Amino acid sequence: MDKQLFYHRFTHFQPSIKWFSLIGFSFLWCSVISISRVYAQDTTLHPQTIQIYSTYQPVLKQADKLSLTASLPEIDTTHPQLIYNIPALNLHFSYRPVPLSPLAIGPDTVLPLQRYFVQAAAGSYLTTRVRAGINSGRIDTTSYQTPFSYALLLDHLSSKGSLLYQQFGYDAVEASGRYFSPHIAYTGDLRFQRDGLYYYGYNHDSLHFNKKDIRQIFTQFALHAGMSNIHKNAVGIDYHPQLSLSIFADHYQHRESAFQIDVPIEKTIVDDISLSVAYTGSYATYSDQQTSASVSNTISTIHPALNIEKPGFVLHAGLNPSWTNSQFFLLPDIVNETSLIHEKLILSSGWISYFIQNSFQHLSRENPYFTGYPIKPYNTRVEEKYTGFKGSLAGHFTYNTKFAYVTYHDLPLFLNDSLDGKTFYPIRESKLEAYQLHLELNYLSEESFQAGFRLNWMNYFHQQTAQKPWGLVPFQADIFARITAWRALQLNADLFAWSGSYYRAKDLSAHQTSGIFDMNLGAGYQINTNFEVGLEVHNLFNSVYERWHQYPSLGMQVLGSISLKF
Repeated sequence: MDKQLFYHRFTHFQPSIKWFSLIGFSFLWCSVISISRVYAQDTTLHPQTIQIYSTYQPVLKQADKLSLTASLPEIDTTHPQLIYNIPALNLHFSYRPVPLSPLAIGPDTVLPLQRYFVQAAAGSYLTTRVRAGINSGRIDTTSYQTPFSYALLLDHLSSKGSLLYQQFGYDAVEASGRYFSPHIAYTGDLRFQRDGLYYYGYNHDSLHFNKKDIRQIFTQFALHAGMSNIHKNAVGIDYHPQLSLSIFADHYQHRESAFQIDVPIEKTIVDDISLSVAYTGSYATYSDQQTSASVSNTISTIHPALNIEKPGFVLHAGLNPSWTNSQFFLLPDIVNETSLIHEKLILSSGWISYFIQNSFQHLSRENPYFTGYPIKPYNTRVEEKYTGFKGSLAGHFTYNTKFAYVTYHDLPLFLNDSLDGKTFYPIRESKLEAYQLHLELNYLSEESFQAGFRLNWMNYFHQQTAQKPWGLVPFQADIFARITAWRALQLNADLFAWSGSYYRAKDLSAHQTSGIFDMNLGAGYQINTNFEVGLEVHNLFNSVYERWHQYPSLGMQVLGSISLKF
């Protein structure tokens, strides 16, 4: 047996043997000492030898070992049979469910439109304003039971300033109609307009004129008709032809007859790709009844283009072959919009060119104090190369920026007469270049608050014919706000600024009119569904500015109004 195993068993399992060995060893040691002491008493030394044959070594009896073997119980493969006894429970409900049935659509709760309205206003500078209208109300274009709609509007406005003959008058009557067939919508408009004014822009201290000699009246009679498809047809072609006829005349027996036609057609190739082509023709004839002279001014253009509209990408690529007064031009027409950040940042760029017809009516709208329609008419060709960003932010803000390089060919500039200055005549500028910066920022909050900022700045340069860009306003800015409170009170404000325009003095030197900075305020309160009152204040800072040299505007105007709708 191993010594260590023997020692382990001996010390741990036989403590009595250990004590017995100790006792025996002590007894033996004491016997030796006693014998030594006995023999020491003899004076005679006798040598004696002690022999130890063996030491005491206790031996433990061999123990029997137990052999233990662990084993798992046998697996029970029998399936127990469980018997459940659930007593029957009868429930009685007092509520009986209603059987399901289709729910009918409720009637339309949209309130009918108010068909009649009358507005009357009066204020300072003998200002009067009267408006009246009638319409057919809301129509049902789905069942085509009432496919026809109409509207009639009458408008009058007049004011008289503090200067002699500083008075204006405006009257207009307009009727429009719409007819919807199952597949085509027809439109028609008829308009008559009369504008009366006087050439009061002269030195009233040194010059005197009869009222009938400086009176000017513009009259216009216009007819417009068009048609368009309502639904997609079998061949997938959309069309919208339009036709316009107008007669425009003034107090001095100058007359212009104009005819314009526009026929756009678009064919869808696939869901997001289409081809379009449009023909536009504008023909005007100007005549002087006193001299029996007449001239014609025509523009004809064809617009073929490829249109691609994909999510985040829009491309309009085309050309504009154009003919104006027997001259041919091939003009570019390319516009692209690429979304950099979905709906938040859109890159907009393009290279476009188009014509502006310098008709007698157009020049009169630009400057009502102009005289002397050119014997040989010409039209303005505009070419724009631009880029910018636009998009929406936070669900309320929208913005639009544009930086462009613009070139004008054959642009009419209005130069004042150096004799008395009360009239202007057009100067043909062969080429004028400009850098344009346009900014727009709008905020809309649930139709209760709306605000915006607009800025347009033009840096004109490189004019080839005229000394200065006569009559052009290079800078315009406007800040506006609209507030609706308690669903009945509406407040509005406009803060605007313009820069001056160039004019020529009597010594033929160039000068610039003063810029303007002013504000308009307005308020309207709806008493009930039928009555509303309003108050407007124009030119709050009492700024008297000159859009055209020697033609000062009216100062601060206060205008009160009452409206009736039913």
